[in-house]
Amino acid sequence: MRKPVSEVTCKMGFFEHRRGAGGPFQFRVSDIVDVPLRGHLLRLRLVQGRPSIEDMRPGRRLRLRAPDGAERIVPIEELSVTGGRQTQERLERTKELDVIIPDADARKDGRPVAIGWLALGPVRDEESSTRA
Repeated sequence: MRKPVSEVTCKMGFFEHRRGAGGPFQFRVSDIVDVPLRGHLLRLRLVQGRPSIEDMRPGRRLRLRAPDGAERIVPIEELSVTGGRQTQERLERTKELDVIIPDADARKDGRPVAIGWLALGPVRDEESSTRA
């Protein structure tokens, strides 16, 4: 009998990588940069939880929460990194992740995302259709 993906351990060189082992997480937006022709880069610093890199892949969604409690759900367009690749091991080591979101979502309702906002997840498909 096959194990569910959440229990599968993949051997990668000297590292063990648990696929699908993430849970609820909370990041703080520590920087935001306009990236011409691509959107906005959000530098996210982990506050709590243990996110799975799979929950942060392009096409997945994040719930952004302003300090006053206002929320919006945004898609992740791309992962960004200045050198190397975004991996589960790197995320666990640095507790930091850079994601690109669409320009329209970064400035939705005339209110741009800013430093200090929270990025929460994972957002499931049924949540995004009811709250977006």
